[in-house]
Amino acid sequence: MVHRAVLGGILLATSVLACSSSESTAEAPLTIAYITHSKCNRFHDLGRAGAAQAQSELSTTSARPVNVMILDPECPELTDDGRPLDPDDACYLARPQMDVLQEVIDMKVDAISVDVFSGECENDLINKAVDAGIKVVTYGGDAPASKRHTYYGMDNKAAAAFLMDALATINGKTGKIAYQTMMDEDADGGYTPTPAGTFIDRLAGFSEALKKYPDMTNVVSLPCVCCDYADPFCARTANEALDEDPEITGFFFSYSKLLGEPDLAANAKTLTARAKEKTIHSVAFDTLPEYMDRMRAGYVDVLLGQKLFGWGYDTVMLAYDLATTDRQVSAFTDAGWYVVCPNNLEEFERNTQAMDYRTPLSKCSLLP
Repeated sequence: MVHRAVLGGILLATSVLACSSSESTAEAPLTIAYITHSKCNRFHDLGRAGAAQAQSELSTTSARPVNVMILDPECPELTDDGRPLDPDDACYLARPQMDVLQEVIDMKVDAISVDVFSGECENDLINKAVDAGIKVVTYGGDAPASKRHTYYGMDNKAAAAFLMDALATINGKTGKIAYQTMMDEDADGGYTPTPAGTFIDRLAGFSEALKKYPDMTNVVSLPCVCCDYADPFCARTANEALDEDPEITGFFFSYSKLLGEPDLAANAKTLTARAKEKTIHSVAFDTLPEYMDRMRAGYVDVLLGQKLFGWGYDTVMLAYDLATTDRQVSAFTDAGWYVVCPNNLEEFERNTQAMDYRTPLSKCSLLP
C-alpha cells in the first residue's frame, strides 16, 4: 500500500534579524523537519506548540533564515477490528512515518527531530539521513542502534523505579499490586507486551524497585491496548482484575490510557469507588490534560509527566545547534520528568496553559 507523505504539515519560516536583508536573501534557509509519531498520537499537541515556540525564538536570534516543518505522518490504515491491513509486513504500522522520513531526506533538510515509531524498522533510514550529513535527534520513541546524534527523553527505567517507590510509600510498603502496560493482541486473542523500548525499560525499573519491598507483591500484569481512547478496554481489564482479587491495594499504570478513556466511573466501578475510599492507590505515567480531572476525582495519586513541550522546543533547539555549531551531545539527553500530585496539580495546569514550565512545581506532599 502506498501511504501519502505529509508535507501538508505546518511550515514555520523565520526571517533573519541578525543580518541585513541582502544577506538574508542570499543565504539559503536552514531547514529542520520536526516529525511526530503520527496524527493518531494524542501526546503531540504540546510538542507542536514547543516546536513553534522554538521557531519564534530563533526568529530573533538566528544568523540565517530558519524553516521548521511540523509534520504529522498519516495514521496507518487498519481493519475494522484494529489489525494491520497487511499482517505479513512487520513494519506496516511504521510505514507512514518511514515515508515522511524518506521525503525529508530527499529534500536534503539540515536536521530532523523525530518521535520514532519503530527503531527496528527505521534504523536504516536514520542512518541514511546521518550519512547524508543530516543531524538527527530522536525523542519519545528511539532508534538506539542507529547513528542518531542524541535521544531526548525520560530515563524510563529510573522513572519507573521512582514511581514504584512512590506507590510503596503511599501503600505503607505492603500489599498486593497490579501492573498494567501496553500489550499487543495476537491472532489467538492473547496478549503479549509490546516490544517498544519505553515499556521494556519501565518494566525493568518497576521490577528492580519492587525487590526492595518484600511485603509487596505484583499479582498480575494486565494488558492495555493502544490507541483507541474511545474504547474502555484498559479500564474494564483493570476493574475485572480487582473484582477477581479484592486484596489488590495498588495499581501501577506503565501505560496510562485508562485515565483517558471515557466514563471511567462506569467502566471501572470497583476501581474508582475504592480509589475514592482510599482503600486502593494508583500511580501512572503521563500528564495529559484529562488526567488532571481523574486526579481531582481521586482516581490516581501520583502522575509522572514526560517533558512533552520539550519534545518540540528542546529538540528543535538541539537540532538547530547541531546543524549550526560544534555542540557536543551525549547519546542520551535526559529530559527529566514532572511529579504531579493533588497539592501541585493546579500549578502544573497553570504552567501548561501558559506554555511556560520554568517555574518548578511544589514538592509532592505524598512523598518524602
